[in-house]
Amino acid sequence: MGKVKNLRIIKPPNEHEMGVGIFDFTDDYSIFDYGKMPDTIPGKGESLCRMSCWNFEQIARLGIYHHYRRMVGPMSMEVNLVRVLLPGQDQITTATVNYLIPLEVIYRNSLTENSSLYKLFQDGKRDYHDYGLERMPKTGERFENPIMDFSTKLEKIDRPLTQQEAMAIAGLTQDDMRKVRRIVLKVNDFLNQKAGEIGIEHVDGKVELAMDPERHVMLVDVFGTPDENRFLLNGFQLSKQVLRDHYQRLPWYQEFESKKRLPQAQWPTPPKLPAQTIQAVGEMYKAVCEKWTGQQVWGLDLQSAVSRLSG
Repeated sequence: MGKVKNLRIIKPPNEHEMGVGIFDFTDDYSIFDYGKMPDTIPGKGESLCRMSCWNFEQIARLGIYHHYRRMVGPMSMEVNLVRVLLPGQDQITTATVNYLIPLEVIYRNSLTENSSLYKLFQDGKRDYHDYGLERMPKTGERFENPIMDFSTKLEKIDRPLTQQEAMAIAGLTQDDMRKVRRIVLKVNDFLNQKAGEIGIEHVDGKVELAMDPERHVMLVDVFGTPDENRFLLNGFQLSKQVLRDHYQRLPWYQEFESKKRLPQAQWPTPPKLPAQTIQAVGEMYKAVCEKWTGQQVWGLDLQSAVSRLSG
């Protein structure tokens, strides 16, 4: 925690029992593994909290096991907690219980030019055949079945993993991995259906999971928001990709990319966002939240918010 939301521990977890905590969302944002960026986006924290809580309440009806307990304020949600074990420091085996699976599971319905997997395909560092594809996919091309990928979760910079590497790091059996994939596909189906209902496209997303005290796989953290997922409205990004795109046009980005494996003290400081960009991005987050949940909090129209941002 600490990049865009903070964790208050009400009851700490132990090896055999889950704890209780509260996620306090903030208006901060992070991109490119830099960590917290210099500006805040008004309304972003409340938008993400409301969407996250709404999503958990919906998927509970689909029988997906999760750690969500309740919404306790406009920017706070109560959750069950598991232990955080660090690969390489703590022992994680196929018998370990009550721990955060140290992976991000990324699922993709199509690839964008900014997709990390698309770049790996282009560079020859990943073989698209390994993902069930018969040819190199085109950007924007919808897959018949979503493809899944894995990266490290608790390292300073996220690192892509093969499925076998992911299983070894996370202490997962083949049966565990089947359960992980089943949950991810259910989440993706839910988000695709909801996005279609409101006229937007769900491109990709990521989820985090945990093992409970009985080694049942459990959906944790948050999902289905403009920070965890890429959504499009008529080809326009409805996600924090708009912030990535802004910084990728600046000299700062190239300098950061060349130095991000150096000590953090040597990283260049990002410039602040223009005031009009901050306002427009904040309206985008709030409008997406209202459209997605049906909750009228700010009274914003999504198409109008996108027009202001793209103009």
